[in-house]
Amino acid sequence: MKKENKNSLAGCVILYNPANSVIKNINSYINYIDILYVVDNSAKGNIGLVDMIDASKLKIIYISEKENIGIAAALNIAARLAVNDSYDWLLTMDQDSCFFGQEFFSIWKTENQNEGIGLMAASYTNYYDRWQKKYSNHFNEIHFIITSGNIINLKAWERTRGFEDKLFIDEVDHDYCLKLRENKYKILISKNKLMDHEIGEFYDTKNVGLKVNRLLNLHNPVRYYYISRNVLYICRKYFFTDFKFVSARFYYLIKTLAKIILRYPDKTIYLKFFFAGFRDFSLSKYNKYDGR
Repeated sequence: MKKENKNSLAGCVILYNPANSVIKNINSYINYIDILYVVDNSAKGNIGLVDMIDASKLKIIYISEKENIGIAAALNIAARLAVNDSYDWLLTMDQDSCFFGQEFFSIWKTENQNEGIGLMAASYTNYYDRWQKKYSNHFNEIHFIITSGNIINLKAWERTRGFEDKLFIDEVDHDYCLKLRENKYKILISKNKLMDHEIGEFYDTKNVGLKVNRLLNLHNPVRYYYISRNVLYICRKYFFTDFKFVSARFYYLIKTLAKIILRYPDKTIYLKFFFAGFRDFSLSKYNKYDGR
């Protein structure tokens, strides 16, 4: 399926054991793109869910990997397909993200002639890094953004050699943004909140002996393996080119360790995965965690 003009837009969504809510999420943006590449990282395929969205299969191309190859590799698969289909821009979405309406796609069209833009992102929160600079009426320039809710410049994707497959999941967004900035591409964020995005799971701490009851935003314990391993990788890779960022990420890593020790339930499990990440970083062992 070939694009006809600069306003043609491909999209992709990465699935991993999705709930039925993914149908609602995909329906929030499928009418604003020309084609959707669905890359399924689940061991068991989900073609039935996809058929509920597009029974005619005219707009969706479904790719089932039969295993979890990671977010970076899945994004690269979709980007290669979009390039082969002659698209210049690709919307990248997580399965738990959705848009509030068409505004993001409308304002993208006002900026997409500038090839110096590496990506344009839809805001999902009011809490971003403090450094932002006005770019236009609709966008600010920013240093970093998550991989979901982005429209990426595929020429920039090719120039930077895409997402780093071996990171698998965590720090994929930071690494890609750093590569864009090294190549003088701008990263833009919408001024208004235009997307809903879910991060982690909430855990009630009332039963773990804390004086103040609160909800903790947690990931599955294995994610802390990827967090520690990949943050250390990023710190080593960009130590000499962006020391300020490296310092901030190392501080984040130490703060995460402190939170696990002081506040997390089942902290021995979380610590096991956290320090396994340190071990595999020292061994230069990447890609998917194999449980050893």
